[in-house]
Amino acid sequence: MGFFSYFSMELSLIFMPLFADEMGASEFEVGLIIAAYGIAVFISAFLFGRLSDLHGRLVFIRLGLALAAGAYLLQLVAHGPMILLVVRAFIGFAFGISLGAAMAYVFESGSRVGRYAGFSAGGALVGALVADDIGGYDALFIASAIGAGLALLASLTLREEPRERIPVPALPVDIIWANRRVYLPFLLRHLGACAIWSIFPLFLYGIGADKGWIGNLWAINVGGQFVAMQLVQRFHPARMFAVGLVLSLAVFIGYGVSTHYLQLIPVQIVLAIAFSCLWVGALTLLMRRNVERGTAVGLLYTTEHLAGGVGPLMGGAVAQAWGFSAVMFCAAGLTFGGMLVSWAGAMAGKSKE
Repeated sequence: MGFFSYFSMELSLIFMPLFADEMGASEFEVGLIIAAYGIAVFISAFLFGRLSDLHGRLVFIRLGLALAAGAYLLQLVAHGPMILLVVRAFIGFAFGISLGAAMAYVFESGSRVGRYAGFSAGGALVGALVADDIGGYDALFIASAIGAGLALLASLTLREEPRERIPVPALPVDIIWANRRVYLPFLLRHLGACAIWSIFPLFLYGIGADKGWIGNLWAINVGGQFVAMQLVQRFHPARMFAVGLVLSLAVFIGYGVSTHYLQLIPVQIVLAIAFSCLWVGALTLLMRRNVERGTAVGLLYTTEHLAGGVGPLMGGAVAQAWGFSAVMFCAAGLTFGGMLVSWAGAMAGKSKE
């Protein structure tokens, strides 16, 4: 299920900045279009993660996948930047419905979080590898809809045992505060990352990459995640989370000093390890510490896509004002801020022991 879901997402995502650019969008409008998707997931993951604690997981997993399958097809009729913005927002809202519920279902069913996350990355890998071979944008969007439909079919084979309803307030302040040392560092790091991803294909074009190499570099990242996520779950999640922050800082600095796309091959490998450590570490920490798993994980997806909404705005604005390298160094600065928050939390914890 996760494989097909992320396969469909990646097909429509990987060349979206180029699609918007060819449609006549400015760099700032490209940022807005990418941001619309992130903001919609931000809202949806929070709302439906909480509802899955109250009413069960599978109903929201299936609802989100069904809506996403139809939403991808709407990209076929998006013939202007503002129409595309609205369509991408709807896709993001649909995709976000299933996120928290799916991860909570995996944990509660006894499956390994890293394995599920790894196969989701594997779906994204296949999407990145075949995106340039599928053909034009319309073919990519149709393939995305088919992938979401296959994920929906896979979800119909799942079964959910009756479970006790977990009461969660509409605004779960206690959960947010208790997990602030996870959410805030993740938010700062991912703000920088999403600022980069909003202009990354354009940056790669600028240092010599064609569409094929854009797909290859993207595939190195997600392919590395497929392997790394299944390995890092063996280690202490708090340590992996800290390692993910440190490696992310190194990656963003590496982007800033790169002058040719081939220099980014080893950087993309480190990026795969960095995000795997960060993501699996964060998910495992949250699900071990909280009984309201749908809400806690939904809030992590909310944090991820809040960054996905705000980061592209920052990326587009900074790139237009100071160029692509400035975006990379801004991302490094934000990640360093996240490291300081995480380290401060660790030191405070040790002082209480």
